[in-house]
Amino acid sequence: MKQLYLVAFLLPFMCFAQTRSITGTVTDENKQPLPGATVQIQGVQGIGSITDFDGNFTIQLTNNDQNTLLISYLGYLEETVDVSSTNTVSVSLAPDVTKLEEVIVVGYGTVLRKDLTGAVSSVKVEDNVARQSMSVDQLLEGRAAGVQVTGNLSNPNSGFSVKIRGTNSLRGNNEPLYVVDGIIMSSAGEDAALNLGGNDLQSNQNGLNGINPRDIERIEVLKDASATAIYGSRGANGVIIITTKQGEKGKVTINAFNQTSISNISKKLNPLDGIGFANYRNEIDFNASEISGNPYQPAYQIDNSSGLIYRINYNETTGDAVVASSPYEEYSWQDEIYRTGISNSSGISARGGSDLGNFYFSMGLLDHKPIVNGSSYKTGDFRLNLKRDLSKRLSLQLNFSAFTGKGDFAQDADRAAGSRSFYRTGVVYRPLVSDNIELDIDDEAYINSPISFLEDFSDLTEETRYFGNLRLNYDIPIKGLSYSLRVGGNQRTKIRNRFYGPTTYIGQRAINGNGQLTMSELNSFGFQINNLLNYNRTFNRIHRINAVAGITYDERKSDNSVYRVEDFSTFEFGADQPFYGQSVTYPLEIRQTETQLFSYLARVNYTLKNRYVFTASFRADGSSKFRNDNKYGYFPSAAFAWRANNEPFIKNTNLFNELKFRVGWGQTGNQAIRPYQTLANYGPELVAGPGNTTSIGFVPLNIGNSDLKWEFTEQVNAGLDFDFNFLPISGSFDIYNKTTEDLLQLSPLPPSAGFDSLFINRGGLENNGVELALLANIVDTPDFKFSIGGNIAFNRTKITNLGIPNSDLFIDGSMQQRSFYLGNTISTGVYFKYPANIFVEGEESALFYGFETDGIYQEGDDFPIAGNQPGDLKIIDQNGDGNIDDSDRTIIGNPNPDFTFGGTLNLSFKNWSLSALFSGVQGNDVINGWAADVGGVEGTFINIFEKGYTNAWRSDAPSNSYPRLGYSNRTPINTNDANITNDPSVAMPDTFIEDGSFVRLKNITLGYDLPVKDFSSIFSRFNVYISAQNLFTWTDYSGYDPEISSFLYDGTRTGIDWYGPPNVRMFTLGLNIDF
Repeated sequence: MKQLYLVAFLLPFMCFAQTRSITGTVTDENKQPLPGATVQIQGVQGIGSITDFDGNFTIQLTNNDQNTLLISYLGYLEETVDVSSTNTVSVSLAPDVTKLEEVIVVGYGTVLRKDLTGAVSSVKVEDNVARQSMSVDQLLEGRAAGVQVTGNLSNPNSGFSVKIRGTNSLRGNNEPLYVVDGIIMSSAGEDAALNLGGNDLQSNQNGLNGINPRDIERIEVLKDASATAIYGSRGANGVIIITTKQGEKGKVTINAFNQTSISNISKKLNPLDGIGFANYRNEIDFNASEISGNPYQPAYQIDNSSGLIYRINYNETTGDAVVASSPYEEYSWQDEIYRTGISNSSGISARGGSDLGNFYFSMGLLDHKPIVNGSSYKTGDFRLNLKRDLSKRLSLQLNFSAFTGKGDFAQDADRAAGSRSFYRTGVVYRPLVSDNIELDIDDEAYINSPISFLEDFSDLTEETRYFGNLRLNYDIPIKGLSYSLRVGGNQRTKIRNRFYGPTTYIGQRAINGNGQLTMSELNSFGFQINNLLNYNRTFNRIHRINAVAGITYDERKSDNSVYRVEDFSTFEFGADQPFYGQSVTYPLEIRQTETQLFSYLARVNYTLKNRYVFTASFRADGSSKFRNDNKYGYFPSAAFAWRANNEPFIKNTNLFNELKFRVGWGQTGNQAIRPYQTLANYGPELVAGPGNTTSIGFVPLNIGNSDLKWEFTEQVNAGLDFDFNFLPISGSFDIYNKTTEDLLQLSPLPPSAGFDSLFINRGGLENNGVELALLANIVDTPDFKFSIGGNIAFNRTKITNLGIPNSDLFIDGSMQQRSFYLGNTISTGVYFKYPANIFVEGEESALFYGFETDGIYQEGDDFPIAGNQPGDLKIIDQNGDGNIDDSDRTIIGNPNPDFTFGGTLNLSFKNWSLSALFSGVQGNDVINGWAADVGGVEGTFINIFEKGYTNAWRSDAPSNSYPRLGYSNRTPINTNDANITNDPSVAMPDTFIEDGSFVRLKNITLGYDLPVKDFSSIFSRFNVYISAQNLFTWTDYSGYDPEISSFLYDGTRTGIDWYGPPNVRMFTLGLNIDF
């Protein structure tokens, strides 16, 4: 009995000893509380706890053997915690990337995709495809609706252009803003200065070198103003946010890759071969003799049996023919100057992390030999991304990258016309070359040959870039509130030296014909400071607030130096030793600029019941480019989204996984003018002095306009996001209206002003468009996946106001009073000495302007214009005055596309994978600059296209497509009025214009994962892949490439292929290994 009393007495104490209370906190990967997380005792059903609003929990353990807790939360990986030796725990859950809701990077923060109210396209590219891409534009093309990319694959250093939703500025470039890991990169379209002047146009080169495509995790394209207004004055052209790869918690994983590519010219033009050229020249000589009555003296003798061609010279006294003893050597110059390009790239990366931090590291090398003989381009890159928790509330993030590049004759040489253009000489230089150079005097022989570019010209570039940012994030002891300080910088140095030896056109025209060296160097540095307060909290699972407010400061300095020297005493060292140049023709000039931008910003995103989402933002920018009265611009936005799929009456139908309606409005700005345009600027000028000396004086360079102010762009967007439950189809649809006012323009001035132009605010633009993107996941099983996607975008740009008085203009055959101005002239050379684009109020932007034609004059036709004859172009006399002059110009074409589109295909079956990317443009006209001389039959000593000669009008073979032999595009304007001065440089005929539509298979990649089960201790993946880029292009355009890249950043010269470079077809074999 006493024993029973003892047991009854001790039982409560025994029970008390076997019960423990465990308290703890559950947070996410950013140390933010996770309310509603489930805490259970492992192996025990029905016993557990739920974290409160602050992520805290308490749970009772009732058995000494219950020492492990299981903690779970939707979208995060489960975590087990041993509590055998502690009563207090702190648990941080890692995201489950397979279940976590997608987070989208937006301006100065992130939001859940379901809470997104703006028009944003996300681009994420498979690693194997990204490694083949040489620049960021290749990741964008064809993958986002409303994004038009123009570039050339032939060299990774070539310039490219990206347009988002049409044209926003008539004169400046329309490039978007690039933001890399939160720091702005302001160098798209930037290059070392040009100091040749005149008709010289150095090639565009890549201003965004240093953004390595293989380091990119994802890209967000912000398209409407509700998304871009947070970037204020820089958001008018859209924003491209690039997020680089970060480390991950877990063991260190290492990736290594190597790939080799070969490339060949994708299309060759078709000039006359040797026999065709000889026949052409002989026929020209015959026609000339028929007109003049002089004896026919053909230049060439063709041996029909052997196919050999001989030069015929004539005795000046007797006129007797003397046939050269040695035949000409025949060359196909495109075969001579273009080769098979070879490229090799390799790299290594590593990532890993722990509970306290993570890291990502990469480095790579590229050795690229483009298709032009003798050219090269080599790069090296390095990236390090670190993240570390310094304490429970303080974390540090560091991103740093370095890039170096060095190239020679960076594929593009010179875009100017005539003998300055490398690509032109490769087509027009005659295919017949004699052993005796002195006999080839018709076109100065070797001086203009393609060989002189390869052997006596160099375009040397050296570039370094350092880009980095440091971010400190502190969790303020107020739930959901944090502060971040981000400091970032971007330092870039680029040297570009161009040497022209004595056998080149420019070198021969230099002092004493002894060559010329131009040297330019760009040094730019920018830094930004972002101070941001972030608030992110959910209340009772009903209210969700995501907000940011902050102050930012951005400063950028640039030094651009130029120098030119001529008359070299030796050519042995080329561009390496400028002091051998005996005459300085452009003294060293350093062009310095400095700009500052000070900004306030705020954005709030509020979600109610997971159904109704409200977003508002505001930014105030103060720019040093404007005077005090106009210094600040204010840019608000507002948007609303209705997640209709969460409404009970729709949710119960089980039709949609997502159905979201969006509407947004916002204002953005543009300050895309050079600094100091509100002030009068001065620069050096060489002045002749006594005794053949020179002095340097200072002269005014411009007229300052103190009233300059911001361009303002206002945009309204309505959109729909959908994902069907009963069909494997998802997508988005957007419709928008975008207007820009107070355009910053260069207004022409009369000669009496002493200056050509003045920057002013004048005019307006309107863009209207529709975008559709679709994705179909047709099959999605563990062993077999198949999906196809596509996007299409329609945009129409209309000039709403120019602020210019009306004047006479022919449109559709009738004289109208319209407000308009002309774009810049294409060339100052022999051909195309006139503008090609016209900007007319009420019409689309940059229309083509020139002479409308109606075929070819035939025998028996009336000839209302004096001087015309059968075989001439029939230019329409628009005003019927009997003269063909500048008053007969009219709109003859439109470079703006009807729509752009892209498509993707992804397929995987067990260890095999296949992906393909298509892109295209429909309905745009292109001016084929080759048609100005090479496409004609003028009868000069240059070569011409075979089709022009074969199909030329002849009396015995009338043609309505090509004019007679000897007809010149430079022929003076025909007139019946002797008082009118004939000017051969007024306008182009519409025969230069072609359809630029195309569809291109941009990339197709086949990969295979080799089984690594037997080597799992070494490899986790061993992948080989083969790919082709630009494999097929379907187009009617007769030039090298319909994706033209001439005048990329000049809004007044649009849609013009001015001796543009050929593109390439590239094949790649690669190896990708994960350790």
